[in-house]
Amino acid sequence: MRTYLLRKRRKKESSFKYIMSVLHLWLGLLSSVIIFVVCLSGSIYAFKTQIENLINKDVVYYKSKENSPKIAIDTIVNNFDKQFGGATSITVFKEANKSVLVSSFSKQSNGVSAYYNPNSGELLGTKNKTSIAFFDFILEVHRFLLAGDTGKFINGIAVLIFIFLLFSGFIIWLPKKLNQLKTSLKIKFKAKFHRINYDLHRVLGFYSMLLLFFMSVTGLYVSFHWVKNAVIVGLGGDSIVISDSNIALKKTLSNSFDTMFDDLSREDKTNKKQKSNLQSLLIKTDSIFKYDGTKIIQLADENSKSINIIKMNTGNLLHFYVPDKIEFSINGKIRKQELFTSLPLSNQFKLIAKPLHTGEIMGLPTIIIYFLISLIGCSLPITGFIIWFKKVK
Repeated sequence: MRTYLLRKRRKKESSFKYIMSVLHLWLGLLSSVIIFVVCLSGSIYAFKTQIENLINKDVVYYKSKENSPKIAIDTIVNNFDKQFGGATSITVFKEANKSVLVSSFSKQSNGVSAYYNPNSGELLGTKNKTSIAFFDFILEVHRFLLAGDTGKFINGIAVLIFIFLLFSGFIIWLPKKLNQLKTSLKIKFKAKFHRINYDLHRVLGFYSMLLLFFMSVTGLYVSFHWVKNAVIVGLGGDSIVISDSNIALKKTLSNSFDTMFDDLSREDKTNKKQKSNLQSLLIKTDSIFKYDGTKIIQLADENSKSINIIKMNTGNLLHFYVPDKIEFSINGKIRKQELFTSLPLSNQFKLIAKPLHTGEIMGLPTIIIYFLISLIGCSLPITGFIIWFKKVK
């Protein structure tokens, strides 16, 4: 066994490439099972929205009567409050045949997600609980390996190893001579099984390397605070770790909190019982962001004394789903506008990190690409193990 974990150095093989090759084997065997599980669960989770829409198609989509006017969103929210309790968010889809989604979530429970006919305000149904439970399970596997914080830590170490494996794999893949490049980019399907398996590992690994690296880094960003901090600082943002040495950030936060509390104080004194009309806020949002897009209303709660409306803009060069946001006070006054394109790069990345990781950033086309790349990620531990096992035999 020792012979196959520490092979002899080949003639004319550089020390660097030899070390990369040995580490690639050791670390690959060590992390293979976890990488397989993470990539497989990620490939399944990529189609979460599409699968849920298919399962819930009878309530997600509705038949609209011709020239039928849409009811005020406040009526739908009031209906939800009477039937299920306090709503926390409302999604008004840009697609004309989609119903309005109203949800209530809290730290104590997952709440309810219900669909309403935008013409009549009628309840069409709630989101299938089995599909919710299934994707919650898949996400738990993907992030925590069903082992809580310990699983999250192991997962993170495995992903860091995987990033190194992508780098070391590229070093191993590099052909010695330029005329060998063509054979390094093709899979010889007419060859014997072990040769095909070797090519699948080497060639597919090369083609998927950049996207797998990007998915790995964004995954670490979503899950780990220290990675998030490093990426944000690297993109020119302020450190999100507040310390005595980070006076500038502390001052910025202090000023923003003072402003917020002043606003809240004025609102409490002059508009104690006044509530904003959500329909009018949607109209205001559409008058400022003059494009067609899905709108997400985040209602005020005990922690957030403001109403945020996020509108998804796809009218850019790459058709990215980028969020523009308006923050309203509880009496309907505009507190702040955030146009995505005018934000610093670090803040832009914060807003789209999750859809960048899941592939939702450009809708179905990138979801399909991410799905295929995740499947390749699943295959690499398998094909790599077969290569090693053949040598052991």
